[in-house]
Amino acid sequence: MRRIQCALLAAVAGIGFASITRAADMPVKAPLTPVAAPAPVNSWTGFYIGANIGGGWMNAPTYTFADPGNAANTSCGPCKNAYSSPALSGSSASGWLGGIHLGYNWQFAPMWLTGVEGDFTWTHIDQSVNGPLNSLPIVPSVPGSNLNFETDARWLASFRGRVGFVQNNWLIYATGGVAWADLHFAANASCLPPAVAGGCGFGGGFTQSPFSQSTTTFGFVVGGGLEWQMPASQWRARLEYLYYGFDRTDSRSSLFVAIPAGGPLVCINTPTCSANYTFGNVNLQTLRLGLSYAFR
Repeated sequence: MRRIQCALLAAVAGIGFASITRAADMPVKAPLTPVAAPAPVNSWTGFYIGANIGGGWMNAPTYTFADPGNAANTSCGPCKNAYSSPALSGSSASGWLGGIHLGYNWQFAPMWLTGVEGDFTWTHIDQSVNGPLNSLPIVPSVPGSNLNFETDARWLASFRGRVGFVQNNWLIYATGGVAWADLHFAANASCLPPAVAGGCGFGGGFTQSPFSQSTTTFGFVVGGGLEWQMPASQWRARLEYLYYGFDRTDSRSSLFVAIPAGGPLVCINTPTCSANYTFGNVNLQTLRLGLSYAFR
């Protein structure tokens, strides 16, 4: 019995020694090296809000004046003809602008993006032109007279679609939609007392026909821009160009009044003398820098 127990112990010891020997002969594995996580994909999808500043340019609208009531008969001594209907056009005007924008992007493919954006921009772009009154054929240029027109853009707003091409942190896009503008129109035809015969005068004073009105005008806007998304950040910077078109003609009239006598002038052709003013199409161009914050 004792011999059997000794044999079993010897066998177990041999097996254990053999296992230890094989383990010692096995190759040792190198320690695991941490694998860097892949860089996050730069997504443009989501809402964003921002502000912008820049400058704008207004075209030179064409302005016209008419004297349907023959005001020259009353305000000018020898002038029996109505004032002629001159057309004036000044040079383009420029001014500052600043505003806010809000939008949403959808990056529907690795390199393509679409979205919508609305913006509101405060501005002051004032265009004006001056010229003399004419009363042909008696007085080609009425001495002491002045004809003035003014158009002032006070704010702009738009709602636009956007479509763009994405390349890493850069986006180049085209945009277009509907636009609104607050435009202030003003005009005046005036005539000072004459220094020489043949000039304008009424009751020892002068005559004028002032007009002033603000209106909200509807139109279109198109443009494009370049936008950069800062790496590992929710901030974006942009440079954007927009063209606003308000293709409409506004006609207004205003009474000629005598200063200092007061009251409207009485004309031959109509019960009262009035000036008719026509304001041509207004088109603006803007270039602005913007900074946006993306929610994602």
